[in-house]
Amino acid sequence: APVAAFGEEVQGQWGSASAGGNTASPRYLDNPQYQLTLRGGAQARCGGTIALEAAQKHPVNLRVFRGGFLVTRVLEINTVANSGKYRTQFCACELDGVEADGSYTLVASTFEPFMFSRFSLRVSLDCPFSVTPIAREGAGMRLRELHGRWAPGTASCGGPVDQCCARNPRFLVRTDRPTAVLARLQTPRAAAPPLASVSVFAFDGAVVGRVCASSGTYTNSPQGVATRLTSVAGPAEYLVVASTWDHDADADFVLYFYSEHAAEVTPLAGP
Repeated sequence: APVAAFGEEVQGQWGSASAGGNTASPRYLDNPQYQLTLRGGAQARCGGTIALEAAQKHPVNLRVFRGGFLVTRVLEINTVANSGKYRTQFCACELDGVEADGSYTLVASTFEPFMFSRFSLRVSLDCPFSVTPIAREGAGMRLRELHGRWAPGTASCGGPVDQCCARNPRFLVRTDRPTAVLARLQTPRAAAPPLASVSVFAFDGAVVGRVCASSGTYTNSPQGVATRLTSVAGPAEYLVVASTWDHDADADFVLYFYSEHAAEVTPLAGP
């Protein structure tokens, strides 16, 4: 087999906070992720192999996504390469003719969550590159984990959220200074995740104001939905609204609310 011109080996591990399981798991985004930056120049193409070897005999998989940023949900249209079915202890995938001046994201995963092991990631390409770890979502921020439920007729209004905000589950956020915030909404216990969305609204004197951040299109991804990291003013109040597209949704959800500085988060009773 030909020897690639450029190679690098990275050591990593799946631990209690980073063994997220396969693409059907809500915790897939917790798996170790790496930014692969190719430096072959504009108009050039690059190829080679990426191999993953675990210390333990766990079934493992390697995926390559476009973008070079944290992967928070799996989209096949954004997948560049995939090692295929989960294989015991070792897997590999091939890059063939990809843009040599782009960035990509490598995600190393085990089939089930909480399969712990060290692993090595070997990248061998025919163009210069760098591999750097990507920080987990909300790294270095304060986290509040809140639980709620959509119930038909009482706390499940359906979308779009701004037409009937008060009938969806809501959480009041109070900040005492400007801060960056991020909200992720998941339904880990639902057999079939509902189409869901999460939004952050300005809230002044019990009046719902403009949308400060939103997860966008309603989706039923196993990894849930999330807003972008957004800076908000303070001291001020905000309203986080968890909504489903269907009016008769019946499911439990988990809201992960991250903030750069301390923030008070309180569930609000229905109207």
